[in-house]
Amino acid sequence: MFYSSTSDNCARPLVSLALAGILCTSAIAHSTNSATRKTGPTVAQTNGGVSLTRPQATVLKTNGKIAFVSSRDGNNEIYTMNSDGSSQTNITNNTASDSLPAFSPDGSKIAFISNRELGVPQVFVMGSDGVNVTRVTSGSLSPGRPCWSPDGTRIMFAGGQPTDIFVINADGNGLTNITNTSSASESLPAWAPNGSRVAFNRSITSSFGIYLMNSDGSNIRSLLAPSFAVNSAWSPDSAHVAFSSLTGIFDPPLVLVADIFVLDADGNNIRALTSGSSKVSSNSPAWSPDGAKIAFARSFTVSTNQFSSDISVRNADGSQTELTNTGNNFAPSWQPLLAGSNSCANPADCPEFFVSQHYRDFLSREPDPAGWGFWTETINQCGFDQLCLEVKRINASAAFFLSIEFQQTGYLVYRMYKASYGNLPGTPVPIRFSEFLPDTQQIGQGVIVNQTGWEQALESNKQSFASQFVERTRFTSAFPWSLTPAQFVDALFANAGVTPSTIDRASIIGEFGSAATTADVAARARVLRRVAEDATFAQQEFNRAFVLMEYFGYLRRNPNDAPESGLNFAGYDFWLTKLNQFNGNFVQAEMVKAFISSAEYRQRFGEP
Repeated sequence: MFYSSTSDNCARPLVSLALAGILCTSAIAHSTNSATRKTGPTVAQTNGGVSLTRPQATVLKTNGKIAFVSSRDGNNEIYTMNSDGSSQTNITNNTASDSLPAFSPDGSKIAFISNRELGVPQVFVMGSDGVNVTRVTSGSLSPGRPCWSPDGTRIMFAGGQPTDIFVINADGNGLTNITNTSSASESLPAWAPNGSRVAFNRSITSSFGIYLMNSDGSNIRSLLAPSFAVNSAWSPDSAHVAFSSLTGIFDPPLVLVADIFVLDADGNNIRALTSGSSKVSSNSPAWSPDGAKIAFARSFTVSTNQFSSDISVRNADGSQTELTNTGNNFAPSWQPLLAGSNSCANPADCPEFFVSQHYRDFLSREPDPAGWGFWTETINQCGFDQLCLEVKRINASAAFFLSIEFQQTGYLVYRMYKASYGNLPGTPVPIRFSEFLPDTQQIGQGVIVNQTGWEQALESNKQSFASQFVERTRFTSAFPWSLTPAQFVDALFANAGVTPSTIDRASIIGEFGSAATTADVAARARVLRRVAEDATFAQQEFNRAFVLMEYFGYLRRNPNDAPESGLNFAGYDFWLTKLNQFNGNFVQAEMVKAFISSAEYRQRFGEP
């Protein structure tokens, strides 16, 4: 839990992690070995399987439709159906092969794989109803199952030969290869809903193990040793991973049997969810957004090289429901919906959506039940009192910028850029949105104030980020290694526009000890942090950063980008003048109100 101190100095909880699932599913990878044997993880196999229980805290997401692939019309197409199996609808319906759907975290879009353009499979994105299809990738990577980042801005997939894992912005820009292992192939990535980790498969020789890594490809470690396990799917609270594992191979005829297992995110406590017979195989698990159910594909062998597959759901009480029955359905993905989001003309008018989007826009994470419940209830208490609603929405909105979590992550990144480089040439701001977003996500990764270990996690992130920051080419060009400690410290304070006390200056210079130059990377990082965290500096930049974060958070752009391009930061200057005029009182300045009621903000989610 973290606390935000608003203008009335009341502690307001904005809390932990969300129950928003990244439902990335795919058909199980089959081995070509022919033998009769048992394989798979060692588990305690009980008659009831694993127990799926509803979260005790406030549920943030409700269960929407299920997207899946069906070849019932002779071609792979994407269908949707209600969570009870009713209203099965073909939403792609063309001659191309469309497969492997993955709902976005807000449930409004579906990423999928299709060969409808360019002659090879590519990643596409469409609305949840199948309209507005756009291609995201190009080239010859032949992407596999896609999955979304928790904030819905990026898509991850495996591709190439041998396969590596790539990430790309949802608009098709910024393709990045985040794994590059010549001795193994990586596939089937699944992004944890809290953004902290990515689970993926690594195949070595003929076995498949589940591994974890950071979202940038660093810190790769094993979650489940090679054991023919594939198809990772995170639970909505990021505490568990469901997966498929090969449990038997029978020949003749060749029958590959897989079951669904669940293990804790630390790799312990493996337990079986299904227990297939010699001819029944379960794969492609997908958690329901409320964490109470798992959908999966259940297939069995009809004859040699002929299989029948349908979508089933495992319920919280251990029972199982069959949703399809045409024998050619697979790869389910479950749509998350915000409770109450369908009752508003624009989702931004619904407190449930309004609050959740603030977590994504300002903290780069999904909300946790307690914080989400507090802020939505605070707004909902107004009923139909429009004046009350306006004030509560403004206060809730501003609380995200004022929160400890943002001040120690996003605002710290802002000050580190300012101390390092001053303002961008010809502008009144020190940082661009494209720089701010990834750096803030990095320094805030896994940090939720008042959760166990949050202070240690934050400090570790700060140290790691500062060390990387001072080794960037831009920084070393601005501050050559040959600078003396005094020159280095004085330059940082000059950029910050702060004159330190004699004692503080001497103390900070002392980070370099008796060295004549500033070649010590660790000392550089400590000095940069001390300058960036200077209390006078933070107070001095507060209003400037507040205005800039309105643009970054609500409009997701720089102040001089369209539709304000060519206006020379007139909008930014206007709101900074207003905020200064009212001594930082954002309510009297009407700044927050203007941004959250603007057509540009509201058009992000629907009609203004």
